Amino acid sequence: MGLRLWALTLLMLAGLASAEGQPRIAIIIDDLGYSSRHGQAIVDLPAAVTCAVIPFSPHGQRLARRASQAGKEVIVHMPMAAKQHEKLDRGGLTADMSEQELLTQVRKSLSQLPEARGLNNHMGSELTEQRQAMGWLMKELKAHQLFFVDSRTSGRSVAQRQAMQVGLANAGRDIFLDNDRSLVRINEQFNKLIKLARQRGHAIAIGHPYPETVHYLQQVLPLLKQAGIRVVPVSELLSTPVMNTASTQASDHGET
Repeated sequence: MGLRLWALTLLMLAGLASAEGQPRIAIIIDDLGYSSRHGQAIVDLPAAVTCAVIPFSPHGQRLARRASQAGKEVIVHMPMAAKQHEKLDRGGLTADMSEQELLTQVRKSLSQLPEARGLNNHMGSELTEQRQAMGWLMKELKAHQLFFVDSRTSGRSVAQRQAMQVGLANAGRDIFLDNDRSLVRINEQFNKLIKLARQRGHAIAIGHPYPETVHYLQQVLPLLKQAGIRVVPVSELLSTPVMNTASTQASDHGET
């Protein structure tokens, strides 16, 4: 199955190589900071993946420094309340916070990761639907000259809309690579990412530091240049924020 999988990937990439233009993809790897080994594997990937680091995680600060030194873009992976009431990581934002409580926590998290150029949500299916809380967050990010990427864990998220209202650079996730961690499914999701990038010129994926995801990316990333695909930091895809263009269906939403 492994050889067949890579053969299918190679065929897909070869077929795209002759297409006009050079589509750009950004790959955000979430949940960094709890495993030094898995995090370092992401830092070592041979492409400009974006490293989303959870503040206050045991290895987060060290991994953020290493990622930045390696030329990788770093963003804060901010824990936010989920509808399933999953336990929040330290410093998480909840729906019952006052403006001052929320801003104090955001500032503490940002101070943990000075290398960060932006922020995306970790979980957040509940909080990203809250217009007021998202408004507070976006104004604070703008004050720090940061950008926002909506992980789109809820189809009813208002986060990007609030970012636009305050003039904050933003983008939204198009594809989750590894909700299903099998190599076959990761390959299918990666193909969707490439197809969308070919159609629209750019696309954003989110993955995680799972061994399966790391192994897949180690094999595929070196092939993208010859296929005419550019992997860029997510900040390069913020210039034209587009609403309601996610290629995923409601079943693709997940807490990340």
